[in-house]
This record gives sequence, C-alpha cells and structure tokens, in this order.
Amino acid sequence: MSAHEASADAPAPTSDSAFAPSAYDPYGTFTQQNPKPFYLRLRDESPVHYDERYDCWYLSRFEDIWREEQDLEAYTVVGGPTPPQLLKRVRGMPEEASPFENQNFGDALATLDPPTHTQLRGQLSPHFKPKAARELEALTRQLVRGYVDELVEKGGGDVIGDLAMRTSVRIACTIVGFPLEKADWLAERVNRMNERDASGRAFSEHAFEGLVELHMYFHETVARARQFPSDEPNVLNALLRAEADGQRITDGDVASNLFLMIVGGTETLPKVFSAAVKRLAEHPDQRAAVVANPSLVPGAFREALRMDMPTQMLGRRVRREKIVHGHRLLPEQGLLFLWASANRDPREFPDPERYDIHRNAPRLLSFGSGVHMCLGAHVAQMEGRVMLEELLARIPEYETVPEGIERIRTEMFQGLAALPIRF
Repeated sequence: MSAHEASADAPAPTSDSAFAPSAYDPYGTFTQQNPKPFYLRLRDESPVHYDERYDCWYLSRFEDIWREEQDLEAYTVVGGPTPPQLLKRVRGMPEEASPFENQNFGDALATLDPPTHTQLRGQLSPHFKPKAARELEALTRQLVRGYVDELVEKGGGDVIGDLAMRTSVRIACTIVGFPLEKADWLAERVNRMNERDASGRAFSEHAFEGLVELHMYFHETVARARQFPSDEPNVLNALLRAEADGQRITDGDVASNLFLMIVGGTETLPKVFSAAVKRLAEHPDQRAAVVANPSLVPGAFREALRMDMPTQMLGRRVRREKIVHGHRLLPEQGLLFLWASANRDPREFPDPERYDIHRNAPRLLSFGSGVHMCLGAHVAQMEGRVMLEELLARIPEYETVPEGIERIRTEMFQGLAALPIRF
C-alpha cells in the first residue's frame, strides 16, 4: 500500500466503540484513514493514555503537551522523537519495519538534549531567524511567480507538485548550500519516504532506497566540502565549523543535520499550503476577504497550520519517573505528543472545527514548543504567505479537482500529496 492514495475514503467503522481510546493505534487502518474521531475520544476520556502494545503514552490535550514539552529533566529525545523510533518495540512487528533500526546516521538537533542541543542550535539559528526569512523573501517570490505563471498558462495544475514542492525544496537548498539543480532529485526522494508496504506498518523497499540515497548524497557532499572548503554563508559551512561540548561535530553528525534540514524544509510546507488552498476553496467568502485584503493572508495560513498540520505527533522517551494527572510514566517508556489532536482542543480553541482566517490563535503546536520548536518556523511561514499572496493575486477564483486529489496517510503524516486546481 502506498501512502499516496486517491481521495476516496474506505468505509469507516460505524460502531462508536471503534473509536474508543483503547482502539487507538497509530498504525491502525482506521486511525490512518481519519484519526480525528480517535483524538476527540482521547481528549475527552483518556487524555493521558497508555498503550501496552508499545509501552507508550499519548498526550492529546493542548495544555498538557505544551507543559510537558518544556520538561527537559523528565524526558529525552536521544534515540529519536518519531513514532518508528519510539514504537519500535511493537509486538508482532517485523524487525525490518523501520529503516531507522540498526542504522547509525549520526546525531542531529532532533536527537540531542540540552546543553549539547542548545550549543549546536545557537550556531545554526542565524540562518533561520526572522531576518534570514526576510532576506529570502525576494528569491521566494521570484520562484513562486514563475511557477504561478506556468499554472496560468495551463489553466490549472497541481499546487503541490507544480508550486509548493518546487518552492520549498529550492529554498531549503539555498539555506543549506546545495545546488538548485539537485532540488528535484532531492524532493523525489523525500516524497518516497512516506511509502509503506502492504501492511501499512513497514516502510516500503522503495522508501528505504530513497532514505539510503539521501544519506549517501549528504555524506558525499560533506566529504567534498571538507576537501574544497568555501566561505559561503550557509548551513553546510556552519555545520562544518560547528562545535558541541568543546569538540567539532563528526561528519556523520553534519550529514544527519543536513538530512533533517532538507526533509524538514521540503516535506511539511507543501501539505500545509495545499490545505490552506483547499480550505479557502471550501470557504469562498473567506477567500474573497483575503483577496480583497492581502493582510489577511498570514491568518489564513496560520489557521491551516492549526487545523491541518501534517505531522500528527512527535515525542520523547521518559528518562525520569514523572506523574502526569495521576499517571506514573516510567523510565524507557515512550511518550508521544499528539499535536494534531491538541490543535483542535476546544479547551484552547473555541469552536475548533471551524476554519476562521480571523482566529489568529496566540498559541499553536504546529511547530512544537520549547527548546525543540521547529528551527525553520519563520522561513516556513514566510514561504506559505508568499505562495498564498501570489496565487490569490493571479488566480483569485479557482476550484479544486476532487478526482485528482491524493492523500498521504501514515502513522506520522496526514495531508495531501496532490491538489489540482482549475480556473
């Protein structure tokens, strides 16, 4: 089963018990088809939920996640924050289910705790701060205008493949220091990584091949950069000079961080942007308001970030016993923060199922929170704003093509892989 599926949904379970907290499984067919009914029940009935199959806890309410993400003593990201890394001790799950098993890809920001994390992040953050995002805006707008021109000439197209993915991977390459002619090759392999086998649990062989090819390219790039150094102000060169705990980081760590930057900078933005395009098509009155007043674009994009964030969860491993609402979390157990559930928590967002460009919620979990908040948040919001501004300026009235919509459904990601529009 590919993670890229047509938009038509399989029949959902009709029994209310099918969505009970005890039935929630990130790898379950119905969970991946539509996790929202599970999130509702988890928030209301079992907000601190233990899953003995994986020896893992799930948090589903906004305030609980916001608070626990700040606790750097009780939890660690060492070993990795993703479901395949935290849920790798799955009963009955084949050893080859995760390409992360038994692979030594080096340490990156996502797998480091403070103070090492703080030291490394501080050396990379200048490339992602608001000032850096502003400096990238002219290039972003130039790229986007060219891609929108192509959509106009054709009378439509896929806003992901023809616009958002092409933009995001090129901006990621610019920040990191990769040649733009490599952008489409990188994007194709990043896209492959969502593919699963027929069970829906294991990564497909195609996905694993893409993962290995990416890492090989990053290692080769690091070796070449060591041999032919430059003084270009990019992330690659910052990593080559980076130190943590008084020592230069290894080339393996450099490659692992490059992987994080390229995948993070390419993967999620197109899904959020396409969600905003789709939401505005479904709410033509709000779209008309945004067209008439482009200052509303950031609010429209931010609301899509809230409602349709693609990364369903990331987490930590417990390293010190912690009591959360009377539940005892023990060392070595997994803890997953269900961000997509928290962003629809009515305790934080009034009428959370309503798309509202005027909401401008003061807090979101779409980029995480605390010290591990997404490093590229400012750049991503700039890209999303520019793409929406340019698309709506040229194509203010469009309709989506339902039969061409493709979705991604995995234990970690939800969102669109293709969103055709016509006008």
